[in-house]
Amino acid sequence: MEFNAEFFQGGMASLMQHSLVQRLVLALVVLGLAKLLLILLKHIIAKAEIRGMDASARPLIYSLFAYAIYVVTLLLVLHIIGVNTAGLVALVGAASLAVGLALKDALANIAAGLLLMFHRPFKAGDYIECGQVKGRIKGIGLFNTTLVSLDGLYVSAPNTILWGNPIVNFSKNATRRLEISVGISYGDSTDKAMAILRELVENEPRFLKEPAPQFFVAALADSSVNVSFRAWVRNSDYFDLLWMSTDEVKRRFDEAGITIPFPQRTVHLHQ
Repeated sequence: MEFNAEFFQGGMASLMQHSLVQRLVLALVVLGLAKLLLILLKHIIAKAEIRGMDASARPLIYSLFAYAIYVVTLLLVLHIIGVNTAGLVALVGAASLAVGLALKDALANIAAGLLLMFHRPFKAGDYIECGQVKGRIKGIGLFNTTLVSLDGLYVSAPNTILWGNPIVNFSKNATRRLEISVGISYGDSTDKAMAILRELVENEPRFLKEPAPQFFVAALADSSVNVSFRAWVRNSDYFDLLWMSTDEVKRRFDEAGITIPFPQRTVHLHQ
């Protein structure tokens, strides 16, 4: 029986070509499954948010799982097309120390984001101040937290800034104390001024009865006697009552003839 070398070489080439096509098809299947997993991940996070998960944690959770899917998909595709992934993983492991040192700030932001997500010092929609960072929380990302300032500006702060500094959350508590202090002339009656403040608070139902409001003379200043009141309000009513009370105090003091002085200095000239 005569050996046909040309037939054998053609058959091997066909087999290799067939195997290569199979690998490419399998790689495309893996990529398609990864795409489906990402879509499923979005649906799972959306359902978890409906069931009570804080919306601010959505970007961080999605990014963590999405990057894990990307890495696993990349390794699978490389393995399918014939790349020695074991050697690649060993190379990455050997370089992990250098990579860790180079990306220490990025890794610190990831760790800080996870800590913020688990400790929950704020949630989506809360207004916070943290050093120079001020705004309403939109979400915690893999490396940074996004906020919107009161005048609608986009703010992005590294997670480490928020985790490593004191956070003042203006939205977390249900109630908040409102204080207004007004200076009156030394010639005016403090009792009369305090009666006006007391009437204002008692006739406004949005001021809470407990804890009880406080009325007092706050200071004897250079140009005025400062009278004040403190009252607790619901957080949602704070700014409306602050603006209303400030305007109402000025109007009522004017009607009662109480003077709100401004700083002034008397200069005596001697010849």
